[in-house]
Amino acid sequence: MRAEDGGNVPKTQYSGNLTAAEEGEFTPFLHELIACAFSVIQPLFLAPIEVDRKADHTPVTEADRGAERRMRSVIELRYPAHGVIGEEFGERPAAPGAQRYRWILDPVDGTKAFISHCFLFGTLIALERDDGAGFRPILGCIAHAAAGAALIGHRGQTILFRRDGTQRPVQVRDARPIGESTVLMTSMPGSGEQGSNPVHVRGVSHIASAAGLARTWGDCFGYFALATGGADAMLDPVLSYWDVAAVVPVVEGAGGVVSSFQGGDPLVDLSLVAAGATLHEELINLIARA
Repeated sequence: MRAEDGGNVPKTQYSGNLTAAEEGEFTPFLHELIACAFSVIQPLFLAPIEVDRKADHTPVTEADRGAERRMRSVIELRYPAHGVIGEEFGERPAAPGAQRYRWILDPVDGTKAFISHCFLFGTLIALERDDGAGFRPILGCIAHAAAGAALIGHRGQTILFRRDGTQRPVQVRDARPIGESTVLMTSMPGSGEQGSNPVHVRGVSHIASAAGLARTWGDCFGYFALATGGADAMLDPVLSYWDVAAVVPVVEGAGGVVSSFQGGDPLVDLSLVAAGATLHEELINLIARA
């Protein structure tokens, strides 16, 4: 934990430990996957593109499908025994008796932003390992094709990589009172996208009212902003597994704390409250009081 948290005992971390051997093998491969996604997405952004609707009425484009298709083909060629779960093409389980790794892919997180010509969409990639108690993410990536930037994180560190080849470690910023904090969320408090849980809706509204600055600079960009020290918190009351898996190691690697809206495991109760430790506790208390 950072000094801003007063040397407190670290809260529960939900990402698994990445070994040095795994870092040496899988981090370069993760860069390959980012390049694959960018090669599909960048030519389609701001171009005329057909928008389809999925069964849940959410939008999908060839950027989503094409980027996931290309990443899956590279994974299956390099690691044919690994499992894959993607938002667009579902699950391919790991080979029976094979190594215990699984990739989680969200090719365009923020498709609504993408089709609205908003630059805040990104690509989420996680590598998970099963140590016998179920899969846990050990390596995560938030990559932004429009900006040519990516965060790659694991328990211990998160690194910002830029298109000019430079890189640097990042950290959540020093604690500040909520009245001076920048709090991000994906959609407006009380909107249908916030779900129907009244506690969550009221909790987000209370937090937005208390924050120094509240903005809907959301989807994966909100976690990017938090991890790089540009914002203080990010809230998402309703998520899918592929929205969460990559975010957990990135935020934890940057010294932040993640939990569900109930204060538990966000990989089980699919929602996210992400912040520095001191502010995170305050946010969970505000939600509970709602």
